[in-house]
Amino acid sequence: MSRSRPTSNPISYHKWTKQFYVTRSSRRIYLGPDKEEALKRYHRLGLGVALIQQEATLPIEITTKELANRFIAAQQANWRNPEETLKCYKGWLGRFIEDHSRLRVADFTVEQFASWKISLKRRGYSAESINHYLSAVRAMFSFAEETELIQKAPKLTRIKNEAKPKPGTNVKPLYTPDNIRLLLEQANIQMKAMIMLALNCGFGPKDIQDLTWDHIDGERVTLPRSKTGVCQTYLLWPETLQLLNEIKEQRSFRISKIADLKSADDTGGCIFLTRFKKPWNKDSIAEQFSKLCKKAGVPCFGFYRLRHCASTAMSLVATPHVHRKFMRHSQLQQQVTYTHTPDNEVDKAIMKAKEKLLGEDCVISSVERNPEQEAVA
Repeated sequence: MSRSRPTSNPISYHKWTKQFYVTRSSRRIYLGPDKEEALKRYHRLGLGVALIQQEATLPIEITTKELANRFIAAQQANWRNPEETLKCYKGWLGRFIEDHSRLRVADFTVEQFASWKISLKRRGYSAESINHYLSAVRAMFSFAEETELIQKAPKLTRIKNEAKPKPGTNVKPLYTPDNIRLLLEQANIQMKAMIMLALNCGFGPKDIQDLTWDHIDGERVTLPRSKTGVCQTYLLWPETLQLLNEIKEQRSFRISKIADLKSADDTGGCIFLTRFKKPWNKDSIAEQFSKLCKKAGVPCFGFYRLRHCASTAMSLVATPHVHRKFMRHSQLQQQVTYTHTPDNEVDKAIMKAKEKLLGEDCVISSVERNPEQEAVA
């Protein structure tokens, strides 16, 4: 049953905006922060006196922090991976809020947005990171205008994104076979299996985190990629399968103990568990891999670079469409980012192309012939 406000106090107070308001047709009409003036406006509304629209629908004086919280709360329903996307948006908008503490949404201008972009560049943020920050703020202010939290959002699209280098223009170092051999020699059984899965199937840290025993059937593993939703079945190398079987045998031995039976039920079928019997997450995988690189004396480019190594190797032995299925990409051109073909492979391809075009026994003479001499002869 709805409650009606007493005649002596017909207006409500909104603590976040610090304004008094009334509700008409399921819409709030803000009357200002001063109670006496708000009551006057309320009675003018009751008498049917037309108010200036600016008075009747004053902009809500919320801070950027309050707007960010409302934006995230509303957008979570549209995210494919709410946990991962929430973490990203908290980082992007958190950076903006920290740099603009106590800023009112209505006070933000395009000039301030431009200054903020310049400050990000001066602090050494990459072009990709800067673009994420800018896009998140633009989306937040568009949400504020669409939901009528503000009358009109500033034209933030006037400030362009940073130009990013085209895929393949920046050569990324890859782990060499010697690097991989040293890593496998120094790794424990779980990290060995993670490295082998990254090379065998092109798995990244998130794939390792999502992998369970239900995904493995005999000599094959089937896992949808959380980022694209594309699913693929992989044939496991004998070495990879052997490591997984050893992990399974060790797990069976441990959970056979009565003390471990209770904790074994909390794993959710995950293959890789920490010493505290908790599933590994992608951050802990990256952290432990970094420590392994330091122990093995190998330069650390991150665990995810193993996926780049697998992609590069696959590009040399398979057609582009097979390569795309291996990488679980939805678009063919996406694998360009993950493939770093070395120059010597291009040289080999050039020489093979020569054989295809000219034949294996073709010899081109370097002596220039004179047509007049040939005629005299």
